[in-house]
Amino acid sequence: MGTTGKNRRRWLSADRLAGRVLALLIAMTALMFGAFFVVGYDMPYAEDPGFNAPLLTDTLLGYTYVLCAVAVAVAVVSMVRGAALHGGSRYETNGVPSGRIALGVALLLVVTLALTFAFGSSEPLPVNGRVYGDELWLKLTDMFIGTSAVLGLVAIALVAVGMSGLNRRTGRKGR
Repeated sequence: MGTTGKNRRRWLSADRLAGRVLALLIAMTALMFGAFFVVGYDMPYAEDPGFNAPLLTDTLLGYTYVLCAVAVAVAVVSMVRGAALHGGSRYETNGVPSGRIALGVALLLVVTLALTFAFGSSEPLPVNGRVYGDELWLKLTDMFIGTSAVLGLVAIALVAVGMSGLNRRTGRKGR
């Protein structure tokens, strides 16, 4: 069943749709942060006027929570759809060992999360003039910060290796 005339123009290719969604998200985020810093940013905190209580803090947090929830939902739907389409039987796509790469990424994530949680600091911190000492949340915060840094560095290193043209199988440049 093909599309004709008007209907063909209505549908965008996946890369164009993704580009437009990305541009929309960037614009919305820029507007949100711009409004946060322009509208009522210098409002003093009622209990201690030495601290700021920006007017749009709750709005910005809500926007962040919605973006996070949508990202998780899209990731889950994508994984379920991918598993349903491929049935787990295709571990290689166009000569690329995609199954091994996915398994490696999942294992790296789990190991990194476990290690950064185990070695994360639970040292109490002064927050807004008070000491915050909840060990679980301090370790979880360290875990997410550490994991983000480690995975970011791994991604940069792998992109550099990929761009270098180094052929992993033969150890030679190019093909």
